[in-house]
Amino acid sequence: MADKSYIGKGKVFLNGRAVGNVSELTFSINEEKKELPDFTSPGGGLYNSLRRITGVEMSLKMHDFSPENLAVALFGSTSAVTATTVTDESISAPATLSADTLVTTANVIDTAQTVTVTSDPAGTTYTEDTDYTVTASGIVILAAGSISASDALLIDYTKKAVDVIQALTSSAQEYVLMFDGLNEAQSGTPVVIKVHRAKFGGAQTLGMIGDEFGEISLTGDVLKDTSITTAGLSQYAEIKQA
Repeated sequence: MADKSYIGKGKVFLNGRAVGNVSELTFSINEEKKELPDFTSPGGGLYNSLRRITGVEMSLKMHDFSPENLAVALFGSTSAVTATTVTDESISAPATLSADTLVTTANVIDTAQTVTVTSDPAGTTYTEDTDYTVTASGIVILAAGSISASDALLIDYTKKAVDVIQALTSSAQEYVLMFDGLNEAQSGTPVVIKVHRAKFGGAQTLGMIGDEFGEISLTGDVLKDTSITTAGLSQYAEIKQA
């Protein structure tokens, strides 16, 4: 028998979009089993059995936290924000200011650019690192500074170009999943897998703080494609290997 051992590597595409670095693509067949015991002998045993496939599940582990991948994992949508200058955005100090407190801005601040905070109405210009510090999400008002509780403020800053992912704004989407791979154990011979209809659930966990490289782990279903009617062709998936 010819050696057909397998170590898979390759690229995964969803509707033609490369999802980046993928460390896991697995398929699991779920089945229902019916058993008929052997009642004809005292030793027991199995007289007959029937197995029915009830579904095929797949697991996908992605390591690129692209906005598109996050949108798949979070049932979300994406949009792009361009870099521009923001002038006189209105913010307010919190009603209680007993400790250093973050006040967020409407956009992500480019912290490499100048940020100016003044009173509203204008008249007082506050000092960075004395009255406030700057973060990407806004300014931290320092309790020891001269900004008081509930003060109305104006902030000038440069809006950083970012991608925005809005979570939980859509339902699960269907994709054509393509695996453009190779069998490393067979000198890199090609392996191509097509799932005609793939539908993923949301990410069960999405670690955003940690010491290890992050991963987006998804599970989904392989669904029937009734548009495929040619005899002998699978309505679920096909594998081509050299």
